[in-house]
Amino acid sequence: MSLRPLSRRAYRHLSQRTFSSSTRALLADHVRIIEVGPRDGLQNEKTSIPVETKVELVRRLAKTGLQTIEAGSFSHPKWVPQVR
Repeated sequence: MSLRPLSRRAYRHLSQRTFSSSTRALLADHVRIIEVGPRDGLQNEKTSIPVETKVELVRRLAKTGLQTIEAGSFSHPKWVPQVR
């Protein structure tokens, strides 16, 4: 694998990035938490997890007050069989 230098356009884009903490006016008064455990976390399991267990996990997470829970994946089962 060979690394190529960034194009001028890409370099300019990266050098112009700012962060919300750099300007007081851009600071948010809240934090948004997105739970991805049912999607990403379960992919690390060695064996397939029953659907009932996955549903129970999502239900318990929802009871904690999380507003966004990512529980699905469009990965092909050949590559990630745990998400079936």
